[in-house]
Amino acid sequence: MSRVLVCVQPARGHVGPTKPIVEALLASGHDVTVVTGARYRQAFEALGAHVRLLPEEADFDETDLDGTIPGRKGLRGLKLARFELAHFVRAMPAQLSVLDDDVDVVLCDPLFMAGLALVRREHRPRVLVLGFLPFMPPVPSGPPPKTLGDRVGGAVFKALSPWVLGPAQRLARELLGEDPGLLFADWPLRSDGVLQMTCPGFEYPRPGAPLHFIGPTTVSRTADHPLPPWWGDLDGSRPVVHVTQGTIANDDLGRLVEPAIAALAEEDVLVVATTCGGTLRPGPLPPNVRVADFLPYDELLPRCAAMVSNGGYGGVNHALRYGVPLVVVGASEDKREVAARVTWSGAGIGRARPTVPPEKLRRDVRAVLDEPRYRERARELAAEMAAGPSMADVVELITTGQKYARK
Repeated sequence: MSRVLVCVQPARGHVGPTKPIVEALLASGHDVTVVTGARYRQAFEALGAHVRLLPEEADFDETDLDGTIPGRKGLRGLKLARFELAHFVRAMPAQLSVLDDDVDVVLCDPLFMAGLALVRREHRPRVLVLGFLPFMPPVPSGPPPKTLGDRVGGAVFKALSPWVLGPAQRLARELLGEDPGLLFADWPLRSDGVLQMTCPGFEYPRPGAPLHFIGPTTVSRTADHPLPPWWGDLDGSRPVVHVTQGTIANDDLGRLVEPAIAALAEEDVLVVATTCGGTLRPGPLPPNVRVADFLPYDELLPRCAAMVSNGGYGGVNHALRYGVPLVVVGASEDKREVAARVTWSGAGIGRARPTVPPEKLRRDVRAVLDEPRYRERARELAAEMAAGPSMADVVELITTGQKYARK
């Protein structure tokens, strides 16, 4: 039996892919303690794990980020990114206060900055990173530029990086008492492995990075999200296009969900939109639109011809698991990185923007539906994921370090 400590930020997109791993570890007889926020205590205790709550100063409510993270309200764009990065680093001492080294393995959220302190210790347990975000180290990352626009974008990012990353880096140095020797966000490179929840074809080549591609782990069934009364309309008589703005950046569904509904109102498709806690503007919907708060993805996605998303890494990879091509429009959090990977991988069209006009969305969706290359590439990535490790293999890797043999 191994003693496993799991450190995960209290956000749905982080907890969702972590729960199946915790459940599998427990089913295999291992002792698991989870460190997370109060909002997700019951979710992990219901699996049989021990739970330690983050101190209040390191906890937050993802449904009310402005209300639970002082200083966040009113910030947008790069100013928000700069603030959030420093906030993640600032939580390090509080996170460390509820950790201990008396375990065999630590599974750590890449945004759980206690990981930076852990990987620098001379005597420590094995530290593995939960790869449910795009793998970015070393920052800045990206494929080789192909166009003048790529080169200009890279130059702008390089110029802005010191301003965006500087406060968090200085804070990391202060909290550690010395220079960490690497950029704070690059700490997964010093870990014992990253359990990247995708396949090699969806991540840029990273020679020498400690990556283990394990595919998406999130499970979304009818037990989690019951089927709506209109589910029978998904009878295959017309292509189904799923539209979602995810669980974080959905305070204004006018950025993507509403433009997509308008864009596809006259198309011979069935639009299935999830609001995920957001609210649509009042008024009648087009006849070809169906709406729910949440839906079971493992039932929905096999019925979809395309997915329109704001670029949540977990949702995008869940779609690729079923060979669903994508249109991604997003610019908050890590959404730019996901949009770039969608385009780079060939599995769809990615636009690293907060929003696009309905006319452009219509063209993009029609291209993904009508041009076979997108679906063919999505199916290739689905086959890569299917050839990856089983959950039993993942448990073996975590507890013994034994790597799986790809089929």
